[in-house]
Amino acid sequence: MRICMSFSPKGPVPLHYNYLVQSAIYNRLPKRLSNTLHDKGIMEGPRRFKMFTFSKLMGDFKREGDHLIYIDRCFLCISSPLDRVIKEIYRSFLVDPDLILGRSKLVLEVINVVQDPEFRETNRVYTLSPIAVYRRNGNQTRYYNPFELEWGSLVDLNARRKFLALEGRNLRNGLSVRPLRAFISLVRYKDNVVEAWRGEFIMRGPKSLQRVVYETGLGSKNSQGFGMVEMVGRNVREFLNI
Repeated sequence: MRICMSFSPKGPVPLHYNYLVQSAIYNRLPKRLSNTLHDKGIMEGPRRFKMFTFSKLMGDFKREGDHLIYIDRCFLCISSPLDRVIKEIYRSFLVDPDLILGRSKLVLEVINVVQDPEFRETNRVYTLSPIAVYRRNGNQTRYYNPFELEWGSLVDLNARRKFLALEGRNLRNGLSVRPLRAFISLVRYKDNVVEAWRGEFIMRGPKSLQRVVYETGLGSKNSQGFGMVEMVGRNVREFLNI
């Protein structure tokens, strides 16, 4: 399930907003649900998946130092395979339409539930937030780019684990994601810089597996605002009738 929103920003928005948006999402959920999602998520072996993701703040802007000045409005989408999460966020915005990011306030204009796309065996997708793929070795973190063989293997493994956590079963066939055009994005989350990739990709695999990554995000760090994709030909302004 996915929602998209249009906001009118009242003043500048912090340049590094991922953690602020993530915190705002948790704060809009009932306390028990928020704590369960944050502390436990959904388990698959030793791994915990938070099972939601969100887009970057989209819209025309200019940068002034460590802030973004949006020219008119900005857009945010949130997605999760857990319908209750999205429904609670939707209800909370109907009650309190202000999204507070640090000292910045964004006032809700429009909020809509997005109709699911029609999945085919092969789809062309683009990023609403960049895709992060990495592996840890002790204290070292190695980020991969979409032109490396291991990038595709890790995306597939991550997708299969999410599917297993949600559906309780393994799939015979996996997910193939290859870049058509990709550009690096360096995103600061708290005190860390995440190396992620934005652009267009060809996604191929079982429709059920593609649906899971459409809802949860591709790659890692989804709940930090990474890996949200949309089908080419569908856009946020269309979802909001703007």
